[in-house]
Amino acid sequence: MYQLLAKKGQLFAIILGVAVVAIFLGSIFSGLGSSGYSLGDDLNQIMKDNPGQTFDFFNPGLYLTAGLIGLALLLAVVFGLWQLISAPKQSMKGIIGMVVIGVAFFALYSSSSSGAEDAFMGPILDKFDVGENVSKLISGGIMTTLALGGLAFASMILAEVYNLFK
Repeated sequence: MYQLLAKKGQLFAIILGVAVVAIFLGSIFSGLGSSGYSLGDDLNQIMKDNPGQTFDFFNPGLYLTAGLIGLALLLAVVFGLWQLISAPKQSMKGIIGMVVIGVAFFALYSSSSSGAEDAFMGPILDKFDVGENVSKLISGGIMTTLALGGLAFASMILAEVYNLFK
């Protein structure tokens, strides 16, 4: 299976993507035609003028696209775990990196405040019913992303300076 996907995987992906696009466009064109509309009609204005009007002919393409995204995520996790299990020594850098990111996130999550006591953020968190833990998770995630982005930017600059003098 691996050899087949290694040789023909991109071809299968392109054919599957083209098939989904063809189904999506076929659904849209046939749905527009059967509803009595053309491609030049403003569907937003039609929906404003006729509140009960629905355009369900977009749904097959949306469901297929969501299904492909789910399949891609599932296969990415499965093949990632397979690679981790089959070659643990080569995966050690990735494992260490994930542990470092996890530790950084936990440290930033633990040090972040809930934001409920903030005069600006408190009413916003109440309005959208965001709890204390969720607020801390969001703050920790944003701070981790910013820290890793800053670290990546600094490492790019340092690597270029190193290459300049090399």
